[in-house]
Amino acid sequence: MKRKTWIVSALMYALVFLVCFGVLHVFKKITTAGDSTEYTSKAAAETNIVIDGSADDTDRENGKMDGAEGSDLSEDTDELWNETEKNTHIRRETGYKGWSKTLPQVWPEVPEEEHYTPPRIIQATDVHYQSADAEDDGAAFQLFVERCDGKVVKYLPQLLDAFMDQVIAEKPTALVLSGDITMNGEKINHKELAEKLHKVQDAGIPVLIIPGNHDINNPNAAGFFGDEKTSTDSVTPEEFYDIYHMYGYDQAISRDSASLSYVYQLDERNRLLMLDSCQYEPKNLVEGRIKAETLVWMDEQLKKAQEDGMQILPIAHHNLLAQSRMYTTQCAMDNNGEVIDLLQKYKIPLFLSGHLHVQRIRKHKAEPGVADDAYGIQEIITDAMSIPPCQYGVLQWKEDGSMEYSTESVDVSVWAKRTEQENTDLLDFVGWSEHYIQKLIADQIGGGVHNVGSDVKRSMAVTYADVYIDYYAGRNIDAKGVRTSQGYTWWERNLPDSYLLKELNSMINDSDRDNNYLLLPEDTILEERYAWKKATASEASPSEAGRQ
Repeated sequence: MKRKTWIVSALMYALVFLVCFGVLHVFKKITTAGDSTEYTSKAAAETNIVIDGSADDTDRENGKMDGAEGSDLSEDTDELWNETEKNTHIRRETGYKGWSKTLPQVWPEVPEEEHYTPPRIIQATDVHYQSADAEDDGAAFQLFVERCDGKVVKYLPQLLDAFMDQVIAEKPTALVLSGDITMNGEKINHKELAEKLHKVQDAGIPVLIIPGNHDINNPNAAGFFGDEKTSTDSVTPEEFYDIYHMYGYDQAISRDSASLSYVYQLDERNRLLMLDSCQYEPKNLVEGRIKAETLVWMDEQLKKAQEDGMQILPIAHHNLLAQSRMYTTQCAMDNNGEVIDLLQKYKIPLFLSGHLHVQRIRKHKAEPGVADDAYGIQEIITDAMSIPPCQYGVLQWKEDGSMEYSTESVDVSVWAKRTEQENTDLLDFVGWSEHYIQKLIADQIGGGVHNVGSDVKRSMAVTYADVYIDYYAGRNIDAKGVRTSQGYTWWERNLPDSYLLKELNSMINDSDRDNNYLLLPEDTILEERYAWKKATASEASPSEAGRQ
């Protein structure tokens, strides 16, 4: 009996041992499988081995391989592996790229912060475009050219073509044409100019346009054929918009209902306030003025720009400040005091214009004796591109908020050579321009000077032309050097009381510094402009301040 009890007990112990051993074996299998899977995953990630031609995820989930539909993976595994191996290409990859394939979304890609590139604009003004289809180079046109104020009327289409190619090569953020874009508002000139400007926009450079006093409802719009100067169609404000709506107006973030003014978002930090300063209703006037309704709209846009943390640059055709001793009327806006007060209310640092035909830079001072470093809005007048040396302005913003302005001349000669022009005037455009101005002056002298040789007239014409070109270009003129020259002596001797000599002296006296460059630091200005933000943040609740 004891023997039987012992045997039963031994069998029970054996059964318990076997059960425990089985449990441990199963647990080990599970653990080993998990470790093997983890190791395989890590190995695949670290070596980045990708097997081309492997089964897709669906087949793997169903335990199937391509070419073995309906068969279990356990069936003839060796044969299946050997067949797969024959058709397999192993591609090894290194670096994070391979990891991203193995472990998708584990380390999400963080886009690099884009570096801010400040904008750069090209501003051209007083282009005074004249279509070749509006004249036949006859007597009427020649007389018109002689009575012009030095515009290179004969070659304005070629000048524009050369300029556009130069703009495209420079790739500015935008091209701004600030008024007097046509000779006298002729519809034919407007349409041809608008068509030509497509070339610039097609190159990815926005073109922004505002009118000048020559462009709308101009009674002097004319064509020149044979011996006759004939009146031709000008454009209304509505027609001006219809012709140029794709150049700034369609892209505007705000438009003035009372004028052809608008706001253009230049980039994420800067806006352009494009101002229509012209008076063309009920009739065209030379003088400029900002309408009362437009001033209200300007105030709204300046306030909004400040609230949005934007710099805003106003651009108009007419001048903000009186800047010439030679041209003392019809240049500065009639209500420039109101405009200055409004712009200075928002600490606007700079104003761009044209109209004067002379390159000038001046800072506004509220009254005599104000310190030079005290705030005052600065105005840059870019000279007429249609008058030698045919300049335009380049304005570059800086990362620190400052602005740098300089001028460039249209290089017609380079364009002429590149486009294989045969006209010698175009191939030596600078030389031709100087001779052209000299001839205009010589012709005007001819009627007032008698009994002098051609060499004297030429000496007088060269002196005047040199001063003329330098004056319009905004260069510093050596007054002493000019007045001691032989040509100037001839002027004093032969035409002492002429208006031409008075103009010559005015140009000399008005050119005591160079006006072709300005570096405008804005640290103080910006601090003052945005002081209100700091005050608002300090007065707000903690949560509100945090949002700001």
